[in-house]
Amino acid sequence: MNITTLQSKLDFIKELYSNDEWTDRECREDILAALEECHTNIVHAFGKSLCRLLDGEHKPSIEAVEKVVEKFPSALSYEDEYGCIPIAHISNCEQNYDAIGFEYIPTLAKEGVKHNVGGEHGRGGVLSACWNGRNTLQNICTFSENDIASLCVLKELRKMGLLVKSDIQEYGLLSDQIVYLSGPIKERFEYLTDWDPDVLLNIDAFKINKFDGDCGDLEPLLRAGFKHFPNIGGILFLRDSRGNTVLDLAFALDLKFARNGADGFQDIFYILHEILGPSSDYPILHHVCTNAPEHVHKFATKFWWAYHLKDHNNRTLHQAVLAAGPHVMNANSLLFASLTDDQLLTRDPLTTLYPFAAMAVGEHAKLGDIFDRLRRQPSVLERD
Repeated sequence: MNITTLQSKLDFIKELYSNDEWTDRECREDILAALEECHTNIVHAFGKSLCRLLDGEHKPSIEAVEKVVEKFPSALSYEDEYGCIPIAHISNCEQNYDAIGFEYIPTLAKEGVKHNVGGEHGRGGVLSACWNGRNTLQNICTFSENDIASLCVLKELRKMGLLVKSDIQEYGLLSDQIVYLSGPIKERFEYLTDWDPDVLLNIDAFKINKFDGDCGDLEPLLRAGFKHFPNIGGILFLRDSRGNTVLDLAFALDLKFARNGADGFQDIFYILHEILGPSSDYPILHHVCTNAPEHVHKFATKFWWAYHLKDHNNRTLHQAVLAAGPHVMNANSLLFASLTDDQLLTRDPLTTLYPFAAMAVGEHAKLGDIFDRLRRQPSVLERD
């Protein structure tokens, strides 16, 4: 039986009962039950068809999808054999590396909101989990290798209010993805970190200590850190819950994969030099001296040109170290052996203290060092 014949018969039944030409109530109930079962089967048919948008075997227009879900909204909640609704099924990137059917996700989400798909706070299904335990947003942000298509979906969902800033950290949209940062999810990573840079501060989320890949995959993470947090040395000196800095973890990766030359640590310095080359005018030595003085020698030989730069506070290298306190000063003692007379007579741009006075701040100050500087330039006491 074709659709036209069925429609004709349904019209006949409707007219028959509307005109009271057929009054058998039991027959009427049987017909309604049959129609309800037919409707359920049609909903399932369209639900399965929506799931098959992932296969790319049929590509209806967006308008056609809107018409179907408007007429059969329950199809949006159809569950496949794994319990995934269509929007989650399509986003299942572990099988959909090419993001096939992703262009339909915003439409399914928009219509899903109208019909409470995924529950009151399910945002039309984008928070519904697939068989892999990840929701639609997490799937879009992770395994798909079609970065551009995935990014377009994220932008559209954001415009619709179905992707919000807090999702990035709440659902770990960038967690455990280091191996993909320099390739498949690069655009998504930059987009999400530009939106919420604070996600970079949670070092544990990236699981660098468990990373089993190349140190080079850290490059986008480090670059984003310097972009958004230049005044603290990017994320290079932030610590994870075990007390390891990102720099320590990067050094460990270099050693693990033996990608170092005779002096070691070649990969991480190559990456940092690409990010912080001479043209960047970035005062990397300021941050190394104040945050990781044990690595000063390694950095000084690679970034010698940064010695004479000033930081965001307009401080020279020795002024930044002095301002960091006695502990940091003591760890960089060689730096003060080379202070010139002009430097001894120059005030700190923020505290306005001369070097000898800056060295006197703190309970661990060394009086001998203070008097040594005064003996070299006693005239500093006569200055305003």
